Amino acid sequence: MKQLMSLILAVFLVSCTAAQPEAKVEVLEAANPGDYAVMVPFDAAPTRYNHGIYLGRVDLMDVGGRLVEKSKAVFEVETHVLAEGNILSLTRVNALLNREATDNPYGLNPPKGSEFDTGVGNLTIPDAILVADLLEINFYTGAPNNPQLSGISIALVFNATVDLDGQLITIADDKLVEYATTAGRKLERYLRSLPDLENIPILIALYKTQKADATLPGIYFSQATFTAREGQFEALDEAWYLFPSQAALQNDVQTSTAFNTYRNAVLAFVPESVGTVGQGFYEDGKLKALNITVQIQAKTYTEIYALTQILADNLSYFTQADLAITVKLKSVTDTVAMIERTRDNTIRVVMTP
Repeated sequence: MKQLMSLILAVFLVSCTAAQPEAKVEVLEAANPGDYAVMVPFDAAPTRYNHGIYLGRVDLMDVGGRLVEKSKAVFEVETHVLAEGNILSLTRVNALLNREATDNPYGLNPPKGSEFDTGVGNLTIPDAILVADLLEINFYTGAPNNPQLSGISIALVFNATVDLDGQLITIADDKLVEYATTAGRKLERYLRSLPDLENIPILIALYKTQKADATLPGIYFSQATFTAREGQFEALDEAWYLFPSQAALQNDVQTSTAFNTYRNAVLAFVPESVGTVGQGFYEDGKLKALNITVQIQAKTYTEIYALTQILADNLSYFTQADLAITVKLKSVTDTVAMIERTRDNTIRVVMTP
């Protein structure tokens, strides 16, 4: 159960305009070990509507969730409290996502009238929109009666695929990396120009989306932590694979074999099974998370209950250590059960009537 720890205090949040009015705040302790406590009342970011427009469904949760996970290596969970990003106002974010211009020098998209070299043959994109979104989260430390802004994490989201006269062109990796790291350094300089942010540690992670109709999320391909204006972007090795697929088999025979065995166990139990698919996330070549969706046409609760036990028990087919697995059991369009195996091999089953 979540434990609520009341901290009556006045917080002055840094903003691009004026200081925020006094507000009573509390800290909601994390439900799970290893997660951040959260500052409440939760002050939703003014840019929240942007994300629904510019991020596809499969990227929406992935960008934010993994930005939080990346932040844990920079801002310790034990000493930092997480809050929604409110340092950048909607006006400021819109300006950053706009084109670079004389009156908007920190615009992160190419200037009007420019041609972007895609790195694919001689193809260039006129007036390309490369930066699709910007997501911010904040961290606080200090005494309970005087929390201080102690860190900022930002995800810059890039379009890896652009439209050229009705044809989708995937930008070459080296061209995207070159542009994205330049944009990331420009963003850091802009943040340092804001009041009270001169020496705040800033994590900037660069994310590229998949095509609009993709079934897999995009990936983070570079990140940097800037402390006192020092920091360098470093390449990240991330990938998603769909199970079953030839690409997944070539990349990871062990997991592909285990997945097929798991999938066959579902089919043997429920012949009307519509399908079982998985999404595997790899970091530095190692499988870190596996999300499985099992689609059936259930007839009774007992059938669902029994299958849930089989699905939980058969997770033993996946023998990799430090692997988080989530299984979603769906009957037609309804989610009827969720199964989670944590990295410490703890299994939780939740029926969802």
